[in-house]
Amino acid sequence: MRKGRRLLRTINQNKPFLAIFSVFLSLLLVVGSTYSWITYSDEKINPSMTNTKKLSATIDEVFTPNLQWIPGTTTEMKLSVKNNGQIPAIVRISLYEFLGQFEQDMTDGTGNGSLKTVSKSSGSDIKMEDVATWTKGSTYKLASGKYYIASEIYKADKNNSNTAYVYNGNRLTEGLNYLTIQFNSTVIYDVNNKPATGVRHYWYYSEGYFYYSEVLQPNEQTKQLIQSVTVDKMLPNKYKSSLYQLIPVMDAHDITKSLLADWELTSNSYVGTMYREKVR
Repeated sequence: MRKGRRLLRTINQNKPFLAIFSVFLSLLLVVGSTYSWITYSDEKINPSMTNTKKLSATIDEVFTPNLQWIPGTTTEMKLSVKNNGQIPAIVRISLYEFLGQFEQDMTDGTGNGSLKTVSKSSGSDIKMEDVATWTKGSTYKLASGKYYIASEIYKADKNNSNTAYVYNGNRLTEGLNYLTIQFNSTVIYDVNNKPATGVRHYWYYSEGYFYYSEVLQPNEQTKQLIQSVTVDKMLPNKYKSSLYQLIPVMDAHDITKSLLADWELTSNSYVGTMYREKVR
């Protein structure tokens, strides 16, 4: 088992009939004390960097890679957030999914063709760690003189736009429906399943964000949000060796009342009510 604080690791090797997965964890960004709201995205971090700032948090991940990713296989991917700064913080997370599919050589006429390979780059190459390079027609390098050709690039919604994952919602992109994110459902609530009075330390999902219910004190950590990812055992052959990325983006805010306006939380919303007595 490995423990990492940011960029998701590649879960797979480039082998036919194996799905290749990478998970991206967001970087720790450090900002000055004049900032009350910081966003964490996909930048590399230096783990030895000394934290000298006041407001700071990091996505914390425990990930066991499965190098034999086949349909029906589950890979552990535990996700939480830690306040590694010097002042209390409130955090939220949104999730983004990406799926890249490659052209198949169907000359055998059986419907079970191998992935098509070409000997030259298209001039636009896919980089596993950078979804901005995931475009239809781009090539993905396997080895010297061997490339796959991207046939489709899917994102989370029907318009193929970068929309945040909807908890308990329908994923309208077919390929993503064969991937199941196992959430820590015992600590996640939403409009259809609100926590009982007195329940603490939970995530509340609303309009694309998972909001943590409590103020995180320095060195305090949230409950796990995600536990693992599973590939459906009925994964169609056309998705073999596909690329998948799950990218969490985390916001951290201090406990000033500006949080409500900055995060556009109305005072009568559940989340606004949840934080009303926690900010000052």
